[in-house]
Amino acid sequence: MKPLLVSLLLMHAAAPETRCFVDPLGRHCASPLESNGSGRTRWLVTHGERSFEAEVADQLLVDAATPPTLPGATFVRTIFPAAGLHLYRAEGGDGMRAAAQLAAFVGRDGVRGISPDLWLEHRRFDFPQTNPNDTLFGGQWYFDNIRAKAAWKQTIGSPSVEIAVIDDGCDLQHVDLRDKLLPGRDVVDQDDDPSFTPNEPGNGHGTACAGLVAASTNNGTGIAGVCPECRMRCVKLIAPRGAMVPISADADAFSFVFSSGAQIASNSWGFGPNVPAPAALVAAMTTVIREGREGKGTVVVFASGNDDGVIGADQVAAVEGVIAVGSVNLFDELTPYSNRGPSLALVAPAGTVTLDPTGTEGSDPGDTTTSFGGTSSACPIVAGAVGLMLSKKPELTAAEVKDILQRTARRAPFAKPDDAGHDDRYGHGVLNIDAALTALDAPPEPVTIPVATLDGRAAGCGCSSLELAGVCLALLLLRRRHLA
Repeated sequence: MKPLLVSLLLMHAAAPETRCFVDPLGRHCASPLESNGSGRTRWLVTHGERSFEAEVADQLLVDAATPPTLPGATFVRTIFPAAGLHLYRAEGGDGMRAAAQLAAFVGRDGVRGISPDLWLEHRRFDFPQTNPNDTLFGGQWYFDNIRAKAAWKQTIGSPSVEIAVIDDGCDLQHVDLRDKLLPGRDVVDQDDDPSFTPNEPGNGHGTACAGLVAASTNNGTGIAGVCPECRMRCVKLIAPRGAMVPISADADAFSFVFSSGAQIASNSWGFGPNVPAPAALVAAMTTVIREGREGKGTVVVFASGNDDGVIGADQVAAVEGVIAVGSVNLFDELTPYSNRGPSLALVAPAGTVTLDPTGTEGSDPGDTTTSFGGTSSACPIVAGAVGLMLSKKPELTAAEVKDILQRTARRAPFAKPDDAGHDDRYGHGVLNIDAALTALDAPPEPVTIPVATLDGRAAGCGCSSLELAGVCLALLLLRRRHLA
């Protein structure tokens, strides 16, 4: 055999096998990586210009209106009916190979995508490890910065407003939480116990977030929550010791939010900077944002992240309808780690005193901590503010909530907003809860409906609501008929 041919054959034999699959976001290709002993295969997944590491077992995610019959794959369960997300098991045990082989079925019989159930690292967005526990961040100074004390004169929230805290679980017996918690969910272990994992580094993250949202207030202990009378549901999504979690768990989390009736979802977590939002997660989030709350939309709040980078247009904080929150310090200065970009809605304070799991099982030896920060602390503050807004005016849509928060935000002293009032570093400004609540009292802007007159010109009718607009239009039509 000729030497050149032998070399080509050897190169082909040694080349890693690339497998490609198709989901609603497009075509993805993956190359195998060396095993790390997890029992799952490791892959370098590439989508567009982004590449990231993921692990794959034997599960598939299928995006379809109804569960299809697929050769070599067994239907397991429907994860999120309203989003059309279903879980399958590859009969050969190789989810990546099965997804590649089934790519030809995408586009047939209502199938929108077939992908391996990728296991990804889920990151908490608390302080970067290099950030010191600065004394300026101690105490609940942020209540003044976000104008919460004035806002509480308008409402302290309603027990009918439920806020889901999607994180690493909560201390369900914490004295400042236990009376505020409704049944939650652990989507990692697939059970109804969203308790935090004791004696695990960073295990107080979810408890800290929940405390900022709606800790028991005026009970003589601990801290006050932004929405004192709101209720919460803890959803455990982040696994202990930084273990990877499948995308199906992400979809499960938002399916629970949807079915439980929670009006708001607080998310102080995300993926690595190169990881685009998985298609199944985008579908789940989009369904919740558009169809939750009986069509008014569940309000989904996400921390922008702590990478000192730009929020990519394909990342989870940039999903359409999400309220992406960055962080500022005591002086309304952008924190050095806060992510920025066109999708940033607004900023809120970071570096705050909040709750910690009771005793020595948490990050601090007591029941509270002053070392919680990052965009992780800014996000639940905004979620609590939304709780106050929906307590005062439950009929608000998710889109209206986001618009009001952006319109009423205080201009940051160092911001340089564009003509639309947006600055990539500060969004539309610093959260101002009192102004947001006050805006709910303003009469709706008039709706002008042009009506063709007899001479062909357009006549307008100023109306204060769509209902009155209909009456106005009817009167104009009646006037035209009488003039005819």
